[in-house]
Amino acid sequence: MIYARTSTSGHAKTAARRLPFLHKSLCISAIALCVGAGFSPAVQAESAQVERAESLIWDKTGSGDPAAGRSILEEALRAGDLDASRVLGTHLIYGWVFEKDAARGLELLEAAAEAGDALAKTKLGEVLLTGAAGVYEPAKARRYFEAAGAQDEPEALRLLGEQLIFGTHYNKDLPAGLALMERAVALRNSKAMVSLGSLYLQDDALGRDRGKALELFEAAATLGDGNGLATYGADMMWREIDAKAAETMLRRAGELGSAKAYATLAQGAMYGYLGGGAASRAKYEGYAGKALDAEADEIAIFEAERMLWGIGARASGPKALAILKQAADQGNKAAAKYLIALLRNGNNLNVRRSPSQAQAALEKYAPLLNATERAQYALTLDAAKARTPSAYADVYRAFEEQAGLHTEAFGREVYKANPNVAVYILQAKLKAQGRYGGALDGYATRKALAAIYDACSTTLNLDLCNDSVMRADVIGALLVRQ
Repeated sequence: MIYARTSTSGHAKTAARRLPFLHKSLCISAIALCVGAGFSPAVQAESAQVERAESLIWDKTGSGDPAAGRSILEEALRAGDLDASRVLGTHLIYGWVFEKDAARGLELLEAAAEAGDALAKTKLGEVLLTGAAGVYEPAKARRYFEAAGAQDEPEALRLLGEQLIFGTHYNKDLPAGLALMERAVALRNSKAMVSLGSLYLQDDALGRDRGKALELFEAAATLGDGNGLATYGADMMWREIDAKAAETMLRRAGELGSAKAYATLAQGAMYGYLGGGAASRAKYEGYAGKALDAEADEIAIFEAERMLWGIGARASGPKALAILKQAADQGNKAAAKYLIALLRNGNNLNVRRSPSQAQAALEKYAPLLNATERAQYALTLDAAKARTPSAYADVYRAFEEQAGLHTEAFGREVYKANPNVAVYILQAKLKAQGRYGGALDGYATRKALAAIYDACSTTLNLDLCNDSVMRADVIGALLVRQ
């Protein structure tokens, strides 16, 4: 249900002022920073048999037959079809439709990769880099990416290029990463166009060039990919550069099939970014409806936020939680993740912080999450429960031992769960580098802040550092880049 909206409360205005941080998680940046949060269930299939199998597995008209689809894949596999080996292997690793069997899935992917299938090499690289099959082997993943890239497989070039640019799983190498991304763009890979454009739009590493970003996004749009336009339009809207132009661009993106564009429009309308005040809020239901038609799961979150902050109704934490629980019960993964984080952190208004309830929600909705996400939330819950330096140290060791979980989004969640734990982790990392000489206590002392600022100024946008280093986006990035 989409609730009618009549006014904006003070709490809603407070939430709106937080949007520069909020929208990054809800509007979904086009850059694949969240490697580790799982990949799209779309699997490229080429042979006729595999295409037929996939149509039966993913059919949404009610006439699908996953069991028959799997039988076709197994038959094609016996006939030596590499596409079948890759596709069935990926299904078994992620467990989207069939019961998960990571061991067999890895065998099938490896067989296809060793037989020369470039797509299998790329997918295997993803799996090994994220630990999706319970195995985290970044060095081996890189070898598969490089082998697939040598066959001009653009997704491999894009994924490895992003990792080298950000230095998340490998040593940072901006020139090499950029070269790989540009090769993928030259091969007309729209995801690479969107990803590289997003880097030019948002990251200081490439000097921030809005013109180049838009050029890449428009090129992706000519290939039918509106996600770049959605990113650019969202940036214009949240920065309040030009509300009308932003809305037009987001609508274009939506018409090209970008569900996140309609979700962004709905969120922007709700918080008054599409023309301001009542004129903006009046557009909410229309865009929320389009987002729902496009199967954008974020609408349940927006409805919950309306209850949290009293947008168009009296604020009610219990009602917000009920909306999220209902959506999660219906299989809405985004709502389940938001619910777990909300219970873990509270909102300092009408939902109390309760790590125990968050733990119960994680256990209940675990089937909606992949293995990496479950491990990430479990570690943030450990952080939320930690109250002493010795407990912080335990979380730090777990954090370091699970490098496959490290993404900037995960780093932000660690900070939100317990800022003291996040500071402790940075203290420990910087002390090991000889850049911090104070105590390991998790406190943001002058000495700790000075060391964090120094790390920030050499790693991130200096404007962010000068604003405040005690921000989720700053600390989240530093946790995985140091």
